[in-house]
Amino acid sequence: MMSTIACFDVHGNVHQVPQEKVQFRPAVYGIFIEDAQVLLLPHPQTGLLAPPGCILTPFDTPTQSVRHFFRQLIGIIPDLGPLLFMEERFMLDEQAQGWHLSALYYALERPSTNTSPLAEWEGAPRPEFVPVADVKREQLQFGYEAIQAGRLRLGMA
Repeated sequence: MMSTIACFDVHGNVHQVPQEKVQFRPAVYGIFIEDAQVLLLPHPQTGLLAPPGCILTPFDTPTQSVRHFFRQLIGIIPDLGPLLFMEERFMLDEQAQGWHLSALYYALERPSTNTSPLAEWEGAPRPEFVPVADVKREQLQFGYEAIQAGRLRLGMA
């Protein structure tokens, strides 16, 4: 009997994928909280919000990738704080490829040498700042626990 793994598509539907067809990749995301607001990106298909980040290629390092991603997104290279949270996710992409993702969520901060406003993002979807106190699990694609860990780190009740 062939073993399968439950993988979830972007809409939360479960798909059973043969175990040998599931590929592993780490993913890295940044929790950027400033002025009691967290920077989030709307998912292009669902519209739900998620922390900015990416799935790593075999040659990427998590810390450099998240800093590079944020530089492209908002025009600053953030200071990297501690690892806030880690979770295992089983996802199904648009090509029906199953993925076992080890998602790492790092605290990010504006570099102390940069006091300029964030760059305007020209692409879609546009990142947005959401008041941390207003973030609800049901409005997120993923990353709720990591945002809560970021709140705790900053002493926000």
